[in-house]
Amino acid sequence: MKEKLLKKQLWDMIRLTSTNFETAFKPIVEIHGLTTMQIRVLIAINEFDGSTVGSISRIIEISSPNASSLCKKLEKDGFIVRERSSDDERVVTLKLTEKGEKTLHQINSDLKNLFGPIIEKVPEEDFETMISGIKLLNKLLSELEKAVKEL
Repeated sequence: MKEKLLKKQLWDMIRLTSTNFETAFKPIVEIHGLTTMQIRVLIAINEFDGSTVGSISRIIEISSPNASSLCKKLEKDGFIVRERSSDDERVVTLKLTEKGEKTLHQINSDLKNLFGPIIEKVPEEDFETMISGIKLLNKLLSELEKAVKEL
């Protein structure tokens, strides 16, 4: 029974959640000429000082070549700059430009204005339940990942 739940319901729910998340946020970021993956890169750069392409790839869990392509496009479009470290020229850090900061701020504002009233209606207990469920799911998935690595 548990195997059937994992294969059918859990798998389908994860896919549906991912699709719904993308569907909800995509129109807002597209207004600014970005994809949801590009906005994830901008958020990661904003949140973690000294970000590199490698650290971004780990943070948002994509391959390093994909992260590099995303960063090149964001740099070309004026959202980020690459800066060589003065301590070690091999290290290239990523920083938001003024355009990147303004765009990220505007998207956050748009999300707050659009989704804020909806989110405010959700009882805090429901958020705690969601967070608890996601933590349990991630714990299970981590155990499954360990089993695969032991093969």
